[in-house]
Amino acid sequence: MLSVERVKELLNDPKLSDKEVEEIRDQLYMLSEIMFEQWQAERIKAKADKKDNEKKEEPKI
Repeated sequence: MLSVERVKELLNDPKLSDKEVEEIRDQLYMLSEIMFEQWQAERIKAKADKKDNEKKEEPKI
């Protein structure tokens, strides 16, 4: 987890309080978790679709 000081450096806004920085950091972590979960779901779906397509393309004997 990023420290409050590091987040302040990244945001480059000296007017923000520690509490505001913590809230921003926490919201960014939540957003990144949602994005990661979405990426995982899309990856799983793509693998399943690929598997289905490979089965459809198998030559019938």
